[in-house]
Amino acid sequence: MVYGHRTDRWADAEFARRFGGAAASRRPELYGRAAVVDAWKSWLRFLLAYAISVGLIFGLVMLIGTLDEGAPLLVWLNPLTKVLVYSLIWPIATTIWPGKAPKTAKENR
Repeated sequence: MVYGHRTDRWADAEFARRFGGAAASRRPELYGRAAVVDAWKSWLRFLLAYAISVGLIFGLVMLIGTLDEGAPLLVWLNPLTKVLVYSLIWPIATTIWPGKAPKTAKENR
C-alpha cells in the first residue's frame, strides 16, 4: 500500500531500460533542502507502513480472541518499533547535515 506505486514506477522504468532499450532514468541529485524533504518523506512513508502493520497485528489478535491468546503476535511489535525508531536517525542527521551541492567542472579548476 505505502510503497506500491513508487515501487511499480521504479520496476517499470528498470524493465523498460533493460529489455526495451529505454534510456536510463536520471536520479535526482539530492542536497540541501531537497535532501531534507526527501528524507522526512521517506520516514513518514515508513511510519505509515508501521501503522498499517501494527493495525493488522492488533486486528489478528482480536480475531484470535483475547490478548493472552494473541501474545505470540504481539511479540512482533518490539522489533517493528525498534526499526521505526532507528530509522529516524537518517532524517534527523540529514536535517542537521543536509549536504552541499556538488562542485561543477568550472569550480574544480
